[in-house]
Amino acid sequence: MPFNKKITSLALCIASLLHVPAFAAVAEEQAAQLGKNLTPLGAEHAANADGSIPAWDGGLDKPLPASDPRLPGKLFSDEKPKLSLTVANAAQYAGKLSEGSLYMLKNYPGYRMDVYPTHRTARAPQYIYDRTRQNATGMEVLDYILDFSKFHGGTPFPIPQNGQQAILNNQWNWRGADNTLDAYTWFVSSSGKRAMTAGNTLQNSFPWAYAPGRKDPWDGKLLGAVIITSTAPAYSAGEKLLIHGPADNVHQATNAWSYLTGQRRLRKAPNVQYDVPNNFTSGVINFDDANGFNGAIDRYDWKLVGKQELYVPYNNNDLAYAKSEDVVGEKFANPDLLRWELHRVWVVDATLRSGARHVVPKRRFYLDEDTWQVLVTDQWDAKGQLWKTHNLTMFVYPQIPVAYNASTFVYNLQARDYAALNLINDKGAVKFDELPNSMFTPQSLERSGVR
Repeated sequence: MPFNKKITSLALCIASLLHVPAFAAVAEEQAAQLGKNLTPLGAEHAANADGSIPAWDGGLDKPLPASDPRLPGKLFSDEKPKLSLTVANAAQYAGKLSEGSLYMLKNYPGYRMDVYPTHRTARAPQYIYDRTRQNATGMEVLDYILDFSKFHGGTPFPIPQNGQQAILNNQWNWRGADNTLDAYTWFVSSSGKRAMTAGNTLQNSFPWAYAPGRKDPWDGKLLGAVIITSTAPAYSAGEKLLIHGPADNVHQATNAWSYLTGQRRLRKAPNVQYDVPNNFTSGVINFDDANGFNGAIDRYDWKLVGKQELYVPYNNNDLAYAKSEDVVGEKFANPDLLRWELHRVWVVDATLRSGARHVVPKRRFYLDEDTWQVLVTDQWDAKGQLWKTHNLTMFVYPQIPVAYNASTFVYNLQARDYAALNLINDKGAVKFDELPNSMFTPQSLERSGVR
């Protein structure tokens, strides 16, 4: 299916001004716009032409009331939708919809997208802004990875020149220095049968994002470390996987160790990159689908298409307060509970490189300009047919401050089934407490086994 998205004239004007070689950093006069015409992370500071996307005012900086300390504070609960997108008006708004969203509106009876007023709530700590400013004039991509001799932490390429730079911004986007996610995965068959298939606790640490004064014990060699502990179903509870995601994930292997409860021993885990099915999501996604895109980028040719205005899941804090059985519908997530807003996004295409292998040969990513988080991504199969669409919801935690992706909805448009990943509803949680580095070692993982 051909791509037919409209790219705004503003984005094309921006692209025409960037006359620097591919993969190179920007000139000082361009970088000087950060914090002025551009936000500290590179988004357009101003509102859009008709004011439907407001100017960025620094993001949400007031703590939100939370009736449950496990969950994000409630946000914009009293607002009503300003527009509901359905099959009846989908064509009218096609220029602000991803291919996947448009397909669902036209082919899933009862599916709709309630659009609320846009709020640019995202913000990050000042030290992330400072590091991003340092990156702006020096960073480069070398053979599909960052030039780490010039990387200061923060967003690597706040003014991206190409698709590789943009997708690397997503991989190194601010998600908190540490976070712990207790969440559950639901799978819904094409017949509408619903089942909770997995529960996991994910403990993440991102050493490049540590605050000043906190030591990185891996000396810049890791993008992140994560421990995934299975909590459900009962037969797998207690199984653990430790992953060391290398900063250079193209030339360095991703090291992983698994603790199996039945054997009560630690084993080196097999490959957890590229299109290897993610067993902690019952194989619904591959390992490189996490957070929109995760891991090495060397199997694709990347194209920065430009910018556009798109309806995306945003400011979905209140979603966490519903019961899982109310969120997970028989054909799609409950439209009554999802919040969509109009935001500017960077559009990045990934096409399988000649001679490379991957089960997903073509992808399109929509990255939020304020956070560099992938919010929507569509995937095509080897026949060029639209295959899957992913919607990544955004929760806001102003006290950290961070805008964080937790719950993700993955729709297989051909099989007509879908999955709800990382639901924190009912008994899940997100925390941003500092985690000790000592826990992210194979020895500590083995000692932590309880079954």
